[in-house]
Amino acid sequence: MTVQTDCWGNEWTARDGETVTLFEETIIRYLAMRTDVGDCLKAVLTRDPEMPMAHVAKAAFLKMFALSSMDARAAKSVAMARTILEQGDGGTEQEKLHLDAIDRWVSGDMRGANAVWQRILLRYPRDVLASKFAHFNLFYLGDADGMRRTIARILHAWSKDDRGYGFMLGNYAFTLEETGEYEKAERAGRKAVEIDPADIWAAHAVAHVYEMQTRPKVGAAFLDGLSDNWSDIHAFRHHAEWHRALFSLELKDFDAVLAHYDARVWTEMADDYLDVSNGVALLWRLENLGVDVGGRWAVLAEKAADRIHDHRLLFADLHYLLALIRTDHMALASEMRDSMAAYATESTETQAGITDCVGIPVADALFDVAAGRHGKALERLLPVRDSFHLIGGSKAQRDLFDRITVTAAIDDGQADIARNLLGERIDFRPEQSWNIERWDMLAAS
Repeated sequence: MTVQTDCWGNEWTARDGETVTLFEETIIRYLAMRTDVGDCLKAVLTRDPEMPMAHVAKAAFLKMFALSSMDARAAKSVAMARTILEQGDGGTEQEKLHLDAIDRWVSGDMRGANAVWQRILLRYPRDVLASKFAHFNLFYLGDADGMRRTIARILHAWSKDDRGYGFMLGNYAFTLEETGEYEKAERAGRKAVEIDPADIWAAHAVAHVYEMQTRPKVGAAFLDGLSDNWSDIHAFRHHAEWHRALFSLELKDFDAVLAHYDARVWTEMADDYLDVSNGVALLWRLENLGVDVGGRWAVLAEKAADRIHDHRLLFADLHYLLALIRTDHMALASEMRDSMAAYATESTETQAGITDCVGIPVADALFDVAAGRHGKALERLLPVRDSFHLIGGSKAQRDLFDRITVTAAIDDGQADIARNLLGERIDFRPEQSWNIERWDMLAAS
């Protein structure tokens, strides 16, 4: 085993340069969200079963499924990386730090893992994996400012001639959007898409801009012009198509929304937590607007029923719970709520603390809404509304919980509170139809 340098200047212990070249290709396919990422990593490990960073990457990819069933496999990969390093010369400084970070993540310490990735990036700003793993964790910690600082801090070390530069620019575009810099985000995202029209993360960042600016016709045309490039993209393309459906929703073309849902948002590939959240968030919006969605909730509840004890991400848990409640699987929903409460009090994991302070109040409010106790739901939601960002996900995704809060106020007849909440929403998104229609309805009552 020797130390090899990849195209970004990072030093990895590997059998030979060809192994590292194959590892670079794995990273690029990961950035591109390709369906063959796993196959590419498997090829790396087949060629070099003792490449430490390949085992670190495998553990991280397994964690991204947010399934408790993957925990043992991720821990096994971490143990393998540690054994290889301990039996060798200890590895490079980057490898030691990566092992520390992934060990923390697999143990549930997302904040601790992020702290290590930040240490890596301060010394090695072209460490692609550290930047992406930090991006993922900060996203699900609701730390948009942290995401932006992380990528802004390292972009100086990149140039347009570097392999993968467009993907880094796309990451930056998304963090700009999440921190309200919409014009800069659109420019950065469009530039990334010009570099690679199949860059779905950058396209998705621009779609977020158009969602926040309430520009549905522009957003729809933008995504329609790119979607033919996504045939080799994994399930994340369902999320990009979710954004496309939101544009039709804003345009009140409900038939188009349902057709798009059936054809491109929920397909035979749909299975993971992001797929379920896409479905839950879109079906709730449709029903809230009086649209009959038929039996589409059933498959979401079926997926959720298998994951009621996972608790890998609060973001996922709340969408699972809402699917169960909406389909009247109340026994399962109650079991899940109790499991969430036990996890919140008994575990020291980062997500457990977030579940305790935000997740349980929101979960209980969902039960209250289902039972018609809208005032009680509002009592639970208002104290934690300013902490909704801790649920994780994007502003567009978390908007579901804010809409639930406003709707609870309206349904309980608390027009003054509803008006105040809507006033805040309208300040940020003055042209969004959902806000305007409810404001006008309250004004007329």
